[in-house]
Amino acid sequence: MESQPEKTVFVPRASAPRDLFQPGDVVGQYKVERVLGQGGMGVVYLAKHTALKKEFALKVLPALLAQDQSFVARFKKEGVMVGRLKHAHIVNVTDFGESDGKLYLVLEYVDGGSLEEWFEKNRRPGGGAPAAEVQRLTGQILQGLTHAHEAGLVHRDLKPANVLLEKTGEAKISDFGLARVGDEAEYRRAGGTASPFTGDSVTTTGTMVGTIDFMSPEARSMQPSDARSDIWAVGVMTYYLLTGKKPHGIAEPPSRLVPGLDPRWDKFIKVCLALDPAQRYQTAREAAEALRQIPQRSGGRRWLGPAIAAVLLLAGAAAWLTTRRESPAAPAASVAPVVATPAVNAEPAAVWPKPEAKPASPEVPAGRSFALTGLPPGAVITHQERNHPVGADGRLLLELPPGPQAVRVKAPGYLDWAGEIGADEKATEAAITLQPVPPHPVRLTGLPAQAQVKVADQIVTADAAGTALVELRSGQLALTASAAKYEPLEQIVDIQADTESVPLVMKRLPPPAEVVVTLSDGTALKFRLVPAGVFFAGSPPDENGRQRNDLPRAKTDLPKNFYLAETETTQRQHRALTGKNPSTSRALGDETRPVEQVAWRDLTGTGGAVEKLNAALRRLGLPYQADLPGEIEWEYAARAGTETAFNNGSNLTNERDDPALNTLAVYARGGASHDAPAPVASRKANAWGLFDMHGNVAEWTYGVRGKREPVLRGGNWKVGAVHCRAASRVEVTPETRPTDTMGYRLLLRPLED
Repeated sequence: MESQPEKTVFVPRASAPRDLFQPGDVVGQYKVERVLGQGGMGVVYLAKHTALKKEFALKVLPALLAQDQSFVARFKKEGVMVGRLKHAHIVNVTDFGESDGKLYLVLEYVDGGSLEEWFEKNRRPGGGAPAAEVQRLTGQILQGLTHAHEAGLVHRDLKPANVLLEKTGEAKISDFGLARVGDEAEYRRAGGTASPFTGDSVTTTGTMVGTIDFMSPEARSMQPSDARSDIWAVGVMTYYLLTGKKPHGIAEPPSRLVPGLDPRWDKFIKVCLALDPAQRYQTAREAAEALRQIPQRSGGRRWLGPAIAAVLLLAGAAAWLTTRRESPAAPAASVAPVVATPAVNAEPAAVWPKPEAKPASPEVPAGRSFALTGLPPGAVITHQERNHPVGADGRLLLELPPGPQAVRVKAPGYLDWAGEIGADEKATEAAITLQPVPPHPVRLTGLPAQAQVKVADQIVTADAAGTALVELRSGQLALTASAAKYEPLEQIVDIQADTESVPLVMKRLPPPAEVVVTLSDGTALKFRLVPAGVFFAGSPPDENGRQRNDLPRAKTDLPKNFYLAETETTQRQHRALTGKNPSTSRALGDETRPVEQVAWRDLTGTGGAVEKLNAALRRLGLPYQADLPGEIEWEYAARAGTETAFNNGSNLTNERDDPALNTLAVYARGGASHDAPAPVASRKANAWGLFDMHGNVAEWTYGVRGKREPVLRGGNWKVGAVHCRAASRVEVTPETRPTDTMGYRLLLRPLED
């Protein structure tokens, strides 16, 4: 174990944050149980969802930063980006919010400790961990990086302490992208010297961020960094896990420190740690593929014989000098150390020593042509470290030197094969039989609950978490998925031998523009979609005709869609629902007029219109809940995106008779009263297809103070234009006697999935 501690550049001036919540506190839907840890970016708690009874990690940011509005805005924007990462090898963010001025993130709870803790338990005394386990865990880290990088997020502070393990041993990258939410100036305003996060990932030139031991040369030089800086960190981590040392300064190749370690580990780490980012693996996917090429071994055994091993040793030594990924202008033995900023005690980057010169092997005389047959298309034969693709006929012709030759065979969907050919000098061909890769469990994630998935002749159903488990062989497989309220998915998935999960994305179908409910006697009620949104409720102080009862103008958010009846409830619709027609105007014989003389209890009481419509919805199997609108919902629907007194973009010009209102509403023009309300939809609809939101009959709604304090909205056929404004309201009580000006319209709320 090295004595050098990890050093994190730029930490807050303040001491470690104190507990922001106490056990038993409820934050949103989460009950705090205990502190898991704390650091520069705040305190992490174990919390339990109060309804799901599931444990989560609650990360609370320092209150000082929550007071900086620019930081809050960027934090929320980044929270959305990080929240989109859904992968088996990333600690997924499930929620974020604010409580009592404190910003917090909700993450899945990973209960197996960190990779650093795992390493301390599994390393050899003074050395590293088993290479097979290092290969497995590094591969999972690269899978997580691939998902994040392809989503446009870079970690920039990757290290063993930021990799958590499930109790099953699966690796998950934590704290992904959180440092991107601010630059140095923002944090200085908040009272720190830079980011409060461990390993800031600010992308501006001139700001050094990250943890020194795992920091790339470009980051140490305070230059912009990208996904290739994460590749550098993977190289440092891999070297550390294999050897127990960090590759500072002139570092020996790991195969010289770990007896029996395959020298291909040296090449993998060397490419990861190239000083020039252009010479590293350019993507995490490319690095993962290179890692897969390293065969797993145990006990120091070699699959090649002693003679071939000697040849490989020489070839490996030469590769350190001549690898194509190395910059021609900077030989490995003479690379200058990276100069760190004066504020940081940075170590120079790792440089491999020049290998000792060894006598070249004598040229092998040309031998014979030898054919390999019976191979699947796409197979690749490796002979003397050269790859030879097999053609469509499954046959490959090789030129072999005298004596038995070691070859390896890789083919998609088949187990790797290694062995010798050409031992019989008289033989000219050999058939190689490959064994298909047995199916292995693969998790299909990101699906809606109860989605039906078909892949490889299997049909499975996603669980409540949106995961379906299938047994799949390697190869490209056609997958289809279907779920209620989602567009069908058809996708080709590429399954590798080490594929553990495949993230899928199904697009939700847009909500229908209208919903029609047909009652038992054939009467139809049509509801129009009112989309979620933000608007200004109430009236401004300078609005013409503003009344004392108007609500003060305030920005209001309606976060969910709902459906509102296209028209005021007609006499026919009310009779079909309740069996009654209390209207004074029923004598006119036109049941398309709105129902009036409707009391509050006729709507909300036992056997009322709301209860009757809900019974009809259940009978028809429609996923909605019927209700009356709240007055804020009513006003939002009435305005239909406008901010003026009337929903056609006009303001009041005359309190009794306004030409701007004549095409929209039935009202007492110039003080002249009608005989009765007009048939519904006899005037122009607003932009969302809703009729008579101004005038005709006043509509019962729930008031802003609660369901026991109703409010009448919309004006009516007996009043002037001033009372038909979108903001006009009349406060009443549940006991108010109904009149021939009082009606209603119904609302539908979609049931939660």
